[in-house]
Parts: sequence; C-alpha cells; structure tokens
Amino acid sequence: MTHDCTREHDRELERHIINGDVDVYDSLRDLYVGRLVNIHAQGLMVMGDVLLEEDRLYTLDLHLPEPVNDQMVIQLGVDCLWTRAADLSGKHWIGFSIIDVSAQAVQSIRSLVERLGESY
Repeated sequence: MTHDCTREHDRELERHIINGDVDVYDSLRDLYVGRLVNIHAQGLMVMGDVLLEEDRLYTLDLHLPEPVNDQMVIQLGVDCLWTRAADLSGKHWIGFSIIDVSAQAVQSIRSLVERLGESY
C-alpha cells in the first residue's frame, strides 16, 4: 500500500468533532499549538496559532477540560501531514497522522469521543 492509498483510507474513517476545549501543545518545545477540532482512530485536526512543518514528527499533549480515564493529558506521537491557512487572522488548519500512541491513550481518545465527540 502506498502512502497515498493510506491517506485515502484515512479519509474514510469516521471523524468526531470535539465539542469542548481541548488545547494542544507541542510537548517537546512546551509550545501552545492550538485547539483540537476533530479526531479519529488514526489522526486528528487542530486549528492552530502556530504554523508547523509538514512531514515532521511531533509529540503532542492534548490537555483535557476534565479528567478522562483519570488523565488530564493525552500524549500522542504524530506526523504533520498538511497545513492550510484558515483565515486572515493567522490561524492554520493542521492535519496529523497518529504514529505512536499508548494503549491507555487509545482508551482515553475513545472516552473523549464518547463524552465530547459528535460524528460527521
């Protein structure tokens, strides 16, 4: 399977809009990236204040508005697949593929989606 086929498959996965304030940080630089917009089993999208580099690996911390599985933070290893300017205010849409995630983080994502998510 080529990388392009993988991306096409990712587009078929059910996404979940997150109706809550989940702040996203680059944990290695302790830098606020933006707000979680949607998430699915293999990726996520963020509305960001900081333009990240495409085809670069990041470790992201999702700071939750309330505890999920006794966690306030979900940590993910991700690959930045794409970035797009959102508007004239300097905001950016940023799409990530999840490449490194613990079993506990997977369960926390499921719980987050159940609590704050809306499928589309």
